[in-house]
Amino acid sequence: MAISSHAEIAPRIAVHPADPSFVGPRPAVLIFPGGGFRELTEHEGEGYARWLSGLGFHAFVLSYRLLPQRFPAPLQDARAALAYVREGGHGLSVDVTRVGVVGSSAGGQLAGLLMTGQVLSIEPEIDDPPRPDFAILAYPLADLDLIPLGAVEALLGELMPLKDELSPAKHVDERTCPAFVWSTAQDPPGFPNALAWAESLVRASIPVELHIYPHGKHGLGLADGVAYGAHGHAHLPHTATWTTACAAWLESEGFLTTS
Repeated sequence: MAISSHAEIAPRIAVHPADPSFVGPRPAVLIFPGGGFRELTEHEGEGYARWLSGLGFHAFVLSYRLLPQRFPAPLQDARAALAYVREGGHGLSVDVTRVGVVGSSAGGQLAGLLMTGQVLSIEPEIDDPPRPDFAILAYPLADLDLIPLGAVEALLGELMPLKDELSPAKHVDERTCPAFVWSTAQDPPGFPNALAWAESLVRASIPVELHIYPHGKHGLGLADGVAYGAHGHAHLPHTATWTTACAAWLESEGFLTTS
């Protein structure tokens, strides 16, 4: 069953308002945690939300549908959540011209599908789905051809014919938003996918900033050592500077202001 209304999607969203020191309409971010569509890792959800709300963003963390529910379910949730952030009854003053998405690993695939406005061939006709204004992509899935075949088969099952449709880097167009992309050189899925994202965006003349850090495994999150359950324990001080670089990018591109 598709989730489409604000009333249906709102209970699936955790809201983290911008720090009270920021007043007036604020930019917002919709966060998609990673977890291979089998879980939602809190260090890539609440952890990111705490960081971004401290910068002055209203942060919204989506609990999208997981396996055994397959696409288009998580994408439908993501579209509904993006509309809710811009239009919904969450009670926050949002600058609707500066609403971005943040996605890690599998969450980065969802963010990418929103960025490219992708509509799957198995979906009913959708008229101009919502797109974000900017994206932060952490070791994101960009092209399922860069993932081991067994992992893709486990994810898609009978939907394997949709592999290319679900590879967002293959669908970048002139309306795709600017992005900050990062991974590490020690992350087998993250590294080639981050490069694929950057190459596709550059080819389409979309602004992108890419960072590849030398150390760290897949799924680092903030890399600041703050654990959420079983995740987030890794502390790599140099890799953790990605948040500083990202904040500078957000300011330089005009997505974040202090007033």
